[in-house]
Amino acid sequence: MNRIVSFIIFISIASLIYLGLHLFVYKVIAGNLDITVNAKRAIKIFFWFSGLSFFIGTFLSRVFKIHFLNYYAYVWLGIIAVSFFVLLVAYTTGKFAPSRVRLFTIIGLCITGIIVLVSLVNGLRKPIVREITVPIKTLPASLAGFSIVHLSDIHLESYKSKKTIGHMVDTVNGLKPDLVVITGDLIDSNICEDAAFCEHLERLNATYGVLAVTGNHEFYAGLDIFNELASRSNIKILRNENVTVAGLLQVVGVDDDEARRFGAKGPDLETALKGCDLSKPVILLYHRPDNFAAAAAKGVDLQLSGHTHGGQIPPMDLLVWLYYKYPAGLFKKGDSFIYTSYGTGYWGPPMRFLSRNEIVKITLVP
Repeated sequence: MNRIVSFIIFISIASLIYLGLHLFVYKVIAGNLDITVNAKRAIKIFFWFSGLSFFIGTFLSRVFKIHFLNYYAYVWLGIIAVSFFVLLVAYTTGKFAPSRVRLFTIIGLCITGIIVLVSLVNGLRKPIVREITVPIKTLPASLAGFSIVHLSDIHLESYKSKKTIGHMVDTVNGLKPDLVVITGDLIDSNICEDAAFCEHLERLNATYGVLAVTGNHEFYAGLDIFNELASRSNIKILRNENVTVAGLLQVVGVDDDEARRFGAKGPDLETALKGCDLSKPVILLYHRPDNFAAAAAKGVDLQLSGHTHGGQIPPMDLLVWLYYKYPAGLFKKGDSFIYTSYGTGYWGPPMRFLSRNEIVKITLVP
């Protein structure tokens, strides 16, 4: 019951914020530009339709499996978010120069259009392959050159292109990895209803298989769905446990923090590390780029995370770098490393401004 109440409160607050963004953007446009009453009415109708498309699209998709409105709704979500951020700056600037508020608003709309266009083009491009080399102090010579392909935040939904997923799998297989790891947020809905997703994921080919951990969206979509997908796609899920790969490489996986809200334990590195030999390399899979210092202190050589998406679009691509200590890319603490993925896919708007979807190939060296 508490979970249901929390969900209702969350949805209510999120909806009010979402509709508030529309109200602010409309007020700035209608109030600061010399447009006719009919033009204002047309803009208002367009805003109501576009704003409600998110709720209608979600309802149609979840209840009737009709997905035609999802793409438009998510693109609009990105547009209104960018518009709010840019026009808020223009509105604030206009307070210091009231005579030029119309000019600032026009400039703001032009900047919004450029950001949206660049973000849409960038977001829909195929993932780049980022190759990095990580030295592991405990790596035996026999594992020199061991390769791990790191995927994260794919966010599979029924309306998304199977062709894109197929291309991702082909790219991964072309890298000939020893191991593939997925650090959470693989799914956003019940994609098991469409066998094509499982068929593509089942084609992932690595010498020592595919390992995954939960992200927050696995709990939103349903852990039973995630388990079914993993079972059908030959993906092994690590939940506060570890597995030894190639006889020497210890891979530890912990649950996402969101597990606690769904009656599970949440991340428990202490339990996950039980039985590990710290004289051998330890790789940690954890959806969020948090608690790295504690992991390094416990002997983790490399932590692989995701969750941040690099922010995707303004203002999130700024806030992420302010909020997280390890927002995206490779970082080092002592002899330990953490790599936070920008994400192999995207959540919500198919948009990226200052980042790219990525597939990361990590080569371990002594």
